[in-house]
Formats: sequence, structure tokens, C-alpha cells
Amino acid sequence: MFTIAEALSKAFRENSDKQSGQFSVNLVDTSGNPIKATPIDEFRLGSDCSGSNGATGRVLTLQNTNESGAPEAVWVEDQLIASSDITFNHLSSSSTLTFDNIGIFDADTIRVRYYI
Repeated sequence: MFTIAEALSKAFRENSDKQSGQFSVNLVDTSGNPIKATPIDEFRLGSDCSGSNGATGRVLTLQNTNESGAPEAVWVEDQLIASSDITFNHLSSSSTLTFDNIGIFDADTIRVRYYI
């Protein structure tokens, strides 16, 4: 067993690019499965959603695929949305986010954070 500091130091030595000084670290769980750890923020507008202006049940199709993790957080107009108010579905070519209990207006700014 390594401490986190020891593991990072070892990973740096093994994976560093000596000319650029860049390195990569792959995180895994206790079973050896990769942990998705690169945050992606997708910024959209309410007008990108299906449905009518101001309605609930509007669906936003995201750019990520089923390879990405479930959203860490969703904000509408800089207000964090409770997970009970949205439904997230992974599809083979994209993912969808349904605003079940939130009326989304076309002018609303939407930010979705997920991990790949």
C-alpha cells in the first residue's frame, strides 16, 4: 500500500515527459477499474432544450456519450438544481437531461458538470 503522496510521486516518475514536464495519473478504484476524474463543464441555453418556453419536462441533449459519468451538478441561472428535479439518461451517441420539476425558459443559462 502506498500513501496518496507516494503513489503520485511514483506515477510522476514513471509517467513524466522529461522535456515538457507534463505527466498523467490514472486513478483506479480498489478493483482496478478506472475512475472518471476529468471534469467537463457544458454551458447551454434553455433554447437548446426541447419543449415550450417556461415548461417543465424540457429535455437537453448533451455532447457527452454513455462513456461519461452522471452529472456531478446542474445549475440553471447559477442556482444548483436538486438531483430529484432532473433525470439523466445515457444514450449511445449522447446523453439527455430532463428537467422534471423545473420550468426552463429559453433565456435561462444552464451549466452541467460531468466527469470523463
